[in-house]
Amino acid sequence: MNITQFQYLVDVGILGSFTDAANKNLMTVPTISQSIAQLEAELDVTLFSRSRKGVVPTLEGKIVLQYADGILKTIEKMKKEIALSKEDSKVSITIATIPGMISQIINTTLKFKKKFPDLNIQLIEGASNVVMNHVKSGHADIGFLSFSESRDEEALFWHPLVHGEIRLVVNTNSHLRFKDNIYGDELEDEMIVLYNEPYLIEVAKEILPEKSKNNITLTTNNIEVIFEMITKGNAVTIAPDYIINSMPAHMKNKAVSISINKYKAISYYLWRVTRKNEKLSQIIEQFTQELTNNYKDIS
Repeated sequence: MNITQFQYLVDVGILGSFTDAANKNLMTVPTISQSIAQLEAELDVTLFSRSRKGVVPTLEGKIVLQYADGILKTIEKMKKEIALSKEDSKVSITIATIPGMISQIINTTLKFKKKFPDLNIQLIEGASNVVMNHVKSGHADIGFLSFSESRDEEALFWHPLVHGEIRLVVNTNSHLRFKDNIYGDELEDEMIVLYNEPYLIEVAKEILPEKSKNNITLTTNNIEVIFEMITKGNAVTIAPDYIINSMPAHMKNKAVSISINKYKAISYYLWRVTRKNEKLSQIIEQFTQELTNNYKDIS
C-alpha cells in the first residue's frame, strides 16, 4: 500500500464515485478501480459496495478510510513542517503591534526561538494607526491591533484572531468591584485613564455622565502606566477582555473587570493586518496561529 492508494481511497469515500475520484485526480476510472482492488487484495477485505446512492464504504471500508484519512493529514502536516524548516534559517519578521499585546508576543517569540533559534523578530510598538501605517509602508510584515470592525482598506487585509468584549477595569479595592454591570452613572466621581485608542475614548465619552466628561485624567499608549494608576491610584479604565486576561499576573491579580451594559453585545476583535495580494510565509502563519492559541488558552 502507498500514499497514492490512500488518496484514491479517501477521494472515492468522500465523493461516493469512482468517476468523480478519477476526474479529481486526472486519472481514468480503471486506474482508480485497480488501485482500490489492489488495496482490497492486500488487506483481504471489500472496501466499497454499490448502492442506489453510489459507491458506499463497507464496515471494514469505514475503518480503513478513517486510518487512511489520518495518515494523509499527518503527511500533509509533515510537509508543512518540512517547508517551514526549509525557509531561510535567518529569516526576520517585523511585527507592528499595539502595546497591550506585547506580553503575549514575547511569550510566543520565546516558544518560537526554541524551534527556530536563528529567527529574528523585530517589534514596533504603537497605536492602531501607527500599526496600520507601518504595515502599509512595508516597514512591518504583519500588524496586530484591536478594533470593533474591519476597515475598508485598499492596501490591507484584515483577519480576525480573537473575539472579545469591552469591559471596565477597576482596582480590587474599588467600591465598584462587586457590580455585574456598569451603566455609566456610577463613574461620575471616578478618575478615568485610557489607552490612547480612538474607539476606547469614544466608548468612555458615551458612557460617562455629561458633567463627568472631564474625568478622563490621562490617555497613554503605555499599558503599565494605566495599570499602575488603577492599582495605586484607584483609577478605572476601559479595555478588551482579551487584553486584560493577557496581562502579567502581578497586574491582573490586582484588577477586576466588569461588563459595560451598553457594550456587552458589541463585538470587539483582535485583528491581524497584512498587505493585500502578498503571500505570507509559513513562519508568519505559524507565529500567528501560536499567538492566537496563547490568547485562547488564557480566555
